[in-house]
Amino acid sequence: MKGFVNINKPYGMTSSDVVVKVRGILRRVSGEKQKVGHLGTLDPIGTGVLPIAVGTATRLFDYMQQKVKVYRATFVFGETTDTLDCTGKVVENSSVIPTRKQIDEATKNIIGDVEQIPPQYSAKSVGGVRAYDLARKGIQVELKPKIVTVYYVKAVDCDIDGTPYALKKNEYAFEIACSSGTYIRSIARDLAASLGTVAYMSSICRIKSGDFEICDSVSLDNFEKMPLECLKPIDCALKSFEKVQIDDTQTSKVLNGVCIKVDNLLLGDFVVECGGEVLGMGECASGLLHMKTRL
Repeated sequence: MKGFVNINKPYGMTSSDVVVKVRGILRRVSGEKQKVGHLGTLDPIGTGVLPIAVGTATRLFDYMQQKVKVYRATFVFGETTDTLDCTGKVVENSSVIPTRKQIDEATKNIIGDVEQIPPQYSAKSVGGVRAYDLARKGIQVELKPKIVTVYYVKAVDCDIDGTPYALKKNEYAFEIACSSGTYIRSIARDLAASLGTVAYMSSICRIKSGDFEICDSVSLDNFEKMPLECLKPIDCALKSFEKVQIDDTQTSKVLNGVCIKVDNLLLGDFVVECGGEVLGMGECASGLLHMKTRL
């Protein structure tokens, strides 16, 4: 059993909770323990796209980490919390509430490769200890900034289904496209700081993760009813990669670690197929293709 399940994570569950649930369902269906993992953590308050890899699809984690993530999030301006989200306690207030015009101007300045400092309440490791464990003990640590890519941040008025957001006077909704590892809570903090105020993230929904979109996602309840129908083939997550077709003789070689010559291939990673079956991910260098990840 191998492939992907595009789960629409509900509010309140951890990403690990979802993995445990999916693993249990697949074990009941198959009668065997299945290797299962998620491709990118969502906080418990987060909802939306949580791709779950099954079987050898879990080997594609590094490739999936390269993909763009798109979120819908709401930020409350004029106050902030210790966690930078709605689960924390308010630690600072400001009378400065930016206008929509100011928001639109400020978002233009946080695009591109930026140095981002993770929130104190994050899973970052500090001396082998999670930052959130230290924060809960009242220990403030200096977290190192990390380069992340923010492709766009735009204020929006309606949800993806066209429903107008019901927002407070000091609350704005945003759509944000970014690289893996970007903290949306940190974007709320930094955007507010650029406007001379403070803010926290009041909600977050991931609407896209690589080739997985929320319109194609399935709830855990529906997955439990139709698990095999919801398990998608491996190539559903590889649409953005170029494919290279090889024959049976070449397949025998690459699966045994031998590099093969393939004409007209550029440098980079490729989906390697034989007879329509995905064999794995190959890498081309100096005109030679070798199997990098076997599926």
